[in-house]
Amino acid sequence: MSNKKRVLICIDWYEPGFKAGGPIRSVANMVGALKEDYEFYILTSAYDLGETTPYPGIELNQWHDQHGVFIKYMSDKALTMSSVKGNVAEINPDVLYLNSLFSKLFTLAPLMWANRNKAKVVLAPRGMLGQGALDIKKSKKKLFLFLARLSFFYRKVLWHASTSEEENEIKKVFGKRAKIFIAQNIPITQTNKLDDILKAKQTGKCKFIFLSRIATKKNLHLAIQCVKQLKNTMPLEFDIYGNIEDKEYFDSFKEDIRDHGNVKIEYKGVLNPASIANVYMHADFMVLPTRHENYGHAIVEAWANGCPVIISKNTPWKNLRVQDLGWDVDINDPKHLIDAMQESIDMDFTSYLTMVRASYKYFAEKICDESVLNANRKLFEQ
Repeated sequence: MSNKKRVLICIDWYEPGFKAGGPIRSVANMVGALKEDYEFYILTSAYDLGETTPYPGIELNQWHDQHGVFIKYMSDKALTMSSVKGNVAEINPDVLYLNSLFSKLFTLAPLMWANRNKAKVVLAPRGMLGQGALDIKKSKKKLFLFLARLSFFYRKVLWHASTSEEENEIKKVFGKRAKIFIAQNIPITQTNKLDDILKAKQTGKCKFIFLSRIATKKNLHLAIQCVKQLKNTMPLEFDIYGNIEDKEYFDSFKEDIRDHGNVKIEYKGVLNPASIANVYMHADFMVLPTRHENYGHAIVEAWANGCPVIISKNTPWKNLRVQDLGWDVDINDPKHLIDAMQESIDMDFTSYLTMVRASYKYFAEKICDESVLNANRKLFEQ
């Protein structure tokens, strides 16, 4: 019998799924780093985001040991409130770790059980309380949060904030008395060597990439509008990777995804996580004019592979230009984004390589840090 604390993680999507983006990577990285310290159980669906066919080769509705972590993938018929509560009761965890604010099955149902059984709950809102995120389906979310506060539904939750900015977002909605613990998300492991990255950059062209979910929040349409207005003498490409989460949104600008003469814009589908490092290594700049990110795995993964970024100010990552990490701009005026992108393609190659080195070094020394692991360990000890 293990003496480790049992931590039950409830999450709508998990590996081998990847279309839901950051939350999957946040949880997978945390579990991989801390599984020697805790006995992890993961309760999730058997489907990737938007899919109706289960992951191939997995056993449904059974707990199984996957590299020291117990996982249950629930089939469509098993995805009910009562079934989820039954699974939580079966594990009877020391800590219940939730990864959404609004998920009916994987947050509300487990939290109902926890409130009745006085169980310890840690909840990571995953950026859902940022203003940019709350502005999407605003009325519906406003009503939900009003009722949640009125019923004290989240009153005993320990909030997991990835940054001090997210801590302030939680307090703004749930009050200054909300119990919050800050632990930065655990990043990926740096696999590419700097020398190999520097060699890969010598292409004679400039390649921008967008690598994120295609949804209103991510503002891909703005990046496309801006890249079309750039003045360039070298070949210019803009490659787009990501799951089309909002088809109506994608349809509103998909005709602009083509060769415009000055820039070739191409949608390249959903990128398997195993290919991410290689794609970043062969790109010059990552572009993400997002409305809001509480962390931004796409951003730090770019730096891990020596790719400077051009992002909005709506993330925790600030003052990038003075650190040679890229640009963070105010997207309320698209001209700021255009100016940053224009500066990036006008930059001489020596200055660009300085940014590549700085990005790679920043990830290694500032983001991938032992204090991050320790903070995540303490998250389950509060």
